[in-house]
Amino acid sequence: MPDDWDVVVQDGGAILHTATVMTLMRARAGARVIGERASFAPHRDGVSIRTDSEEFFAERAILALGPWLGRALPPLAALLHVTRQAVGWFAPHSPDTVALGRFPIFILDRGPDDIVYGFPDFEQRGVKAAPHNHGPAVGPDDWGPPASDAELRSVGDALAALVPGAAGPIVDSDVCLYTNTAPADVRLDAGEEFIIDRWPESRLIVCSACSGHGAKFAPAIGQRLARLGTDPSYQAELFFQLSRYSQFA
Repeated sequence: MPDDWDVVVQDGGAILHTATVMTLMRARAGARVIGERASFAPHRDGVSIRTDSEEFFAERAILALGPWLGRALPPLAALLHVTRQAVGWFAPHSPDTVALGRFPIFILDRGPDDIVYGFPDFEQRGVKAAPHNHGPAVGPDDWGPPASDAELRSVGDALAALVPGAAGPIVDSDVCLYTNTAPADVRLDAGEEFIIDRWPESRLIVCSACSGHGAKFAPAIGQRLARLGTDPSYQAELFFQLSRYSQFA
C-alpha cells in the first residue's frame, strides 16, 4: 500500500456463500418465507396475500423486497434510489498470491467516488472485484446486460496499481443492484441508512436493508423484524425509522 495510506485489518473477516446461507435461513423461517411473485392487500386486522398457487390471510407481513419495495409501496419510491453496479472476475496475474487462505477480502478507498472491493480467488473463477461507488440509476427489473469492460475499467486500474497479483483480463462479469435510501430531513443523515419499521396504519412491516451492505447484517436485521412483528412495544433504532423523513414524521 502507499506509504501515506491508513490500513485496517479485520482478522475475523470471512466469506459467506450466499446459496448456503439462504438455504439455512429459509429453513429456520419455515413456510413463512414467500420467495415468489405475490400481491398483498392490507386490512385493519391483517394482510391478504396471494401467490400464483395460493391465497391466505396473515396477521402481519414483512415486506423485504429489495429494489421492488418502492414499487410495492409508492410513497417510498422517491426515497429509494436503485443503481446498477458492475461486478467483474479477473484472471489473476499471480494466482498463488491471491488464493483463499493467503489473500484477504479487501476494500480500497482511492478517493471520492473511487472505492473498489474484492475477494480472493475463492471459487477458482478469478478474483471477484467491483466498484462500491454508485452506478447509474435504473429500474428494479434492469438486471442486464452484463457489466461491460468500460464499467470495470476503474477496477482493473485499481488492481494493477495496488494489487498487481490480482490484476489480469476480465473473464466474467455480472450486475447487481443497490437500493440506496435518500438523505433524511428530520433526523438528519447522509442517506444509505436502512429502513426497518412498521408501515403507518397497517399490519405491514417494511425493510429496506440496502445500499450494498444489508445482506451482511441479515441475522441482526431479521431479529429486529421479528420483534417488530411480535412485540407491540418494540421499536427499531431511531436512525432506521421512517419518521426520520418529514413525510412520515
